[in-house]
Order: sequence, then structure tokens, then C-alpha cells
Amino acid sequence: MDGKLLFFSTFIRYPKEIGSIMPSQRFLVKEIIKNINFDNAKYMMEYGPGTGCVTVEILKRARKDAKILCFEVNRRFCRYLRKNINDNRLVIINDGAENINKHLKKLGISKIDYVISGLPFSALDSYKKCIIIEKTKNKLKSNGKFVVYQFLNNFKRYLYNYFSNISIKFVPLNIPPCFVYVCEK
Repeated sequence: MDGKLLFFSTFIRYPKEIGSIMPSQRFLVKEIIKNINFDNAKYMMEYGPGTGCVTVEILKRARKDAKILCFEVNRRFCRYLRKNINDNRLVIINDGAENINKHLKKLGISKIDYVISGLPFSALDSYKKCIIIEKTKNKLKSNGKFVVYQFLNNFKRYLYNYFSNISIKFVPLNIPPCFVYVCEK
């Protein structure tokens, strides 16, 4: 199945799990990617890669010794990613972002350079939002970044509870328009 069709059909079935009617467009992907210093990024995580439009761009720029861990709760998306992205730097984990500690320990990774998140935080309860943000912050290296893209601007209040250095960029040329939050540890 085509990636866009898979994304749309999954959104129709699980709108709160997906959060958008279509994958991120190039303007949003460009805004996300520009916040990563690929020369210094050995370990990166992506929460909610969907069909991998951000993942592919990360892999194009990532170091040869990098590891990109993708946490995706939707099994159909995991199968799609495994079938369509053949790169030994990519680790696809069919689990939620709240369980990162378990998987990082299993992989022998103590700290992460960058975390990219497309999770639909507006669909998560406050407790789960806070757990994910706290665990992410705790696993980021000093000067590491948590880059979050959201369609609503009400998420920043959660981020400010954990990060003091946050920049926000509005990307109007995405469908739907989107906010990119860059939180530096």
C-alpha cells in the first residue's frame, strides 16, 4: 500500500493515535531537520514516525555510525517502515515513547543527542504527556534537543515545566499548519 494511502486510512480508523490526516510535508520536515547538527548526532530517537517522511530525511543526513530509534505504537506503520526503509542504522520499536528507558537499556544506550516527536500530544492525558517529556529530558545529553511538532499551540505549557530554553516556529505551509517546538537541555 502507498504510504499516503496507508497514513490516511490509519487516520480514519485511529484519529487520536495518528493526529493528522496526512504525513508531514517538505516545509515541516525542513524546519525539523534544520535543528539537528548531524556531525555531532550519534543517537537520535523519533516518536511517532508514521510512514517515515521525517525518518528518511534523518537517515539521508545521519552519520554512518549513527543509530536512529523509532518508537511507533501502530503495527501497520512498523511493518511499512521495515518493508520500505532498508538501513542498518534504523531500529524500529513497536512500543510507546513512555517506555524508552527499557529499550535504551536493552540497546546499551545511556544518552540521546536528539529526539524528534510527532506524537499527537493533544490526544494524550496529562499524566502520559508529563511522563514522556520527563523521560525524554532525562535521556537527553547536555545540550541535546527535543524537537516536537504539533498542530495546536497549547502544548508549550507542558514543555516549560521541564525545559527553560524553548524556541517556537510556526510552519503555515504544512497541511495542517504546524508549530515546531525546539527544547534544548
